[in-house]
Amino acid sequence: MMTDAPVKKRGRRRHDDTPRDKPDRVEPKQIGRPTKYREEFVEMLLEFFSQAPTREVTIKDAKGNERTEILPGQFPTLARFATNIGVTTETLHDWATAKNPNGTQKNPPFSYAYKKAKALQEANLVEGTMAGAYNSTFAIFTAKNVLGWRDKVEQEITGKDGAPLGPSIIAIQFMNPDGSIANIDGQPAN
Repeated sequence: MMTDAPVKKRGRRRHDDTPRDKPDRVEPKQIGRPTKYREEFVEMLLEFFSQAPTREVTIKDAKGNERTEILPGQFPTLARFATNIGVTTETLHDWATAKNPNGTQKNPPFSYAYKKAKALQEANLVEGTMAGAYNSTFAIFTAKNVLGWRDKVEQEITGKDGAPLGPSIIAIQFMNPDGSIANIDGQPAN
């Protein structure tokens, strides 16, 4: 038996004069986990890397005599700072280098602070080593592997037995198809 019940059509909207609640443009949803970045990290980063390379400690011996010793401070690293705020060094680098869709820096203050922190770290290493706070082997290793320093190798090229290289004479000869030496004008040489 068939009834004359109305048939619902799928996918069709009812056309009436009621306004839509949807905005004209929908912003795309961000993909991934929300960032942990906070503006206060800029000041925290600069403060962390601004620590002195050495610290003075007054020590009393058994007789009550005092003497002052210079001890190394905690060498600041991006790994320690990242751990302190609960992220990785890769995250710090991403925050420092992130760009907006139009190509501008996403976090300009953090980018500047990141670069300045690396400069402060370099100054800490040099000044701390000069003051005797850091072992020279540690300083060399850190300068090469953390700061990107390289040994400079100079090479001097000399002639036989260390003599300076003199002007070289280069002779150019043209060959004819038959194997004879040709003049510049292509004719056989005498």
